[in-house]
Amino acid sequence: MPEELINADVIISGAGPAGLTLSLLLARAGFSVVLIDPEIPKTDDKPSGRTAALLNSSINVLKTAGIWEKVQSIGTPLKIMKIIDDSAGLENQITVAFEASDVGFEAFGYNIPNSLLKKALLENVKTTKNLTHLCPQKLVSYEINGTYVKARTENGQKIMASVIIGTDGRNSLVRKVADIDCTIRDYGQIAMTCLISHTKPHNFTSTELHRSGGPFTFVPMPQNQSSVVWVEKTEDAKKYLAMKKPEYERAIQDRTCGFLGTVKLESNPESWPLMYLDAKGLIGERSALAAEAAHVMSPIGAQGLNLSLRDVATLAEVLTDAARLGEDIGSKSVLARYERRRMVDIKSHVTGIDGLNRAVANDKGFVNDLRRLGLKGLQNVPALKNFAMTQGLVPSMDEGRILTSATL
Repeated sequence: MPEELINADVIISGAGPAGLTLSLLLARAGFSVVLIDPEIPKTDDKPSGRTAALLNSSINVLKTAGIWEKVQSIGTPLKIMKIIDDSAGLENQITVAFEASDVGFEAFGYNIPNSLLKKALLENVKTTKNLTHLCPQKLVSYEINGTYVKARTENGQKIMASVIIGTDGRNSLVRKVADIDCTIRDYGQIAMTCLISHTKPHNFTSTELHRSGGPFTFVPMPQNQSSVVWVEKTEDAKKYLAMKKPEYERAIQDRTCGFLGTVKLESNPESWPLMYLDAKGLIGERSALAAEAAHVMSPIGAQGLNLSLRDVATLAEVLTDAARLGEDIGSKSVLARYERRRMVDIKSHVTGIDGLNRAVANDKGFVNDLRRLGLKGLQNVPALKNFAMTQGLVPSMDEGRILTSATL
């Protein structure tokens, strides 16, 4: 039997890290929030290669959401970021190392296991006032009635609010109902991830090796462990995933180029197909998109969740400022401020990562030569290298209160 109507200020559909973080930011700012979460809670905390390399601005978002103290101890600092072109073999590698100390930071950020990040977020969601967590429930429809949104979940629960926000991923229902068009493209690649241990220390260095097929990245974890993100063309990836453990382990060993010594597989490989998704806009009538409902990118450069957390930080600021001024938080004029603030950052990163992924995975001679020439430029021109660091690793677009000072 359907439950009574829930009245709230904001409905959030989708409870990945971005949706969970947004719900905490808004509830802590005084909004009444309903979070619709279709996932059955997982209790398995086994180690995995699925991690989030979070930059310092993203850490400020987690601080504002009230969970950084819970996850800091399980994170590993990222002090050096290396890019290595390995397309011409070991003897002809081109290496560019970005050091956090060069731009005045102790670390660019922290690498945090996804499962533990989500667990910490969920724990706070359960104890935060003004926040109703419907789980596991799925949004099936919503409609706009003048000054409010009326949504319904699969079990008949009805919720009414001023605005609905879609953090519901690449197949976003909120995006579909809001009639926001998007460009979607299959990359023909699969990303594989796993956790490895190794005999040599990683020295808090994240290393991304570029070769035909896609990047191979190992990111530091506690002690002598690293998470691996390995991108290959779909058919090749399927062959690797069909390997027995010793064969797969040897394939990883070969791709680390000896930087980590002898490696050992510590978790079963996981995989997912890669795609490009770019929404033409971020807002509809009393609705807004954030995170992977608005953009999906290749994992190259580890920009995905960082971009998503910048979305939710900006949205939380815009809605909070509007409420303080007594404005209708679901009005077009308020939501348009969010869209204006986010579009340049989103478009530049989605387009840039798309171009970089195409260049890295391209085995045509002239494209390969251009890529290697670009890395040599970064290697040999300090000013260019510092510019790349400030734009890619210390993003300055849309610097709001949360991103810079952890204040809402």
